[in-house]
Amino acid sequence: MNIIKQHRAYFALYFPALAITGYLIVVYSKSSIHLYFNQFHTPFFDVFFKYVTLIGDGWFITLLSLIFLLFVSMRKGLTIGISAFFASLITQIFKRLIFGETLRPVEYFRQIDPHQLHFVEGVDLYSVYSFPSGHTTGAFAMTIAIAFLYKSRKLDTAMFVLGALVGWSRVYLSQHFLEDVFMGSIIGILGAIIVYSVFNSPEFLKKTGLDKPLLNLKKNG
Repeated sequence: MNIIKQHRAYFALYFPALAITGYLIVVYSKSSIHLYFNQFHTPFFDVFFKYVTLIGDGWFITLLSLIFLLFVSMRKGLTIGISAFFASLITQIFKRLIFGETLRPVEYFRQIDPHQLHFVEGVDLYSVYSFPSGHTTGAFAMTIAIAFLYKSRKLDTAMFVLGALVGWSRVYLSQHFLEDVFMGSIIGILGAIIVYSVFNSPEFLKKTGLDKPLLNLKKNG
């Protein structure tokens, strides 16, 4: 795809990370993967990932989309917001209708394994609807949508790192298993590709009014 070639810096990081993650998921059980990585924790990363994970929250993505919509351009704001919404909708369908009440780490280990996990103070842990990770889906959809909107290798790299940090925060905080994050990232990226392709199609590019910020239109009106 042309969009992958244009943002090869992003995908040069994402595809190897995806391959390594996929290998771990195929070779090892989700419980053994989680227990292995759960032992690596520090007070600094407890605080760091506690706040980094908020970037995948719906309110944060909505706020960022509104900022772009009002001050940058409606096309960019809509691309970011609808990418995250569309991808998150797919994830919720998987969560609620297909995979059902899949156990999250805290409940899984409570029922299956006697091992005690490390938990971060102040983080509310959920019990079910683990697969896929909604925060990871939203974060990857949002960050790659931003990368698509600008042709910058540095931004591609920064947006991948940001999405990956949010995804890893879900594992670090024991909100999700690695496989949940793996699938969430795929859904987020595919969702953003679809939405970006629509808003930058020849038909939509003719709508030049979308390239202005909403506040600017109000002033002109």
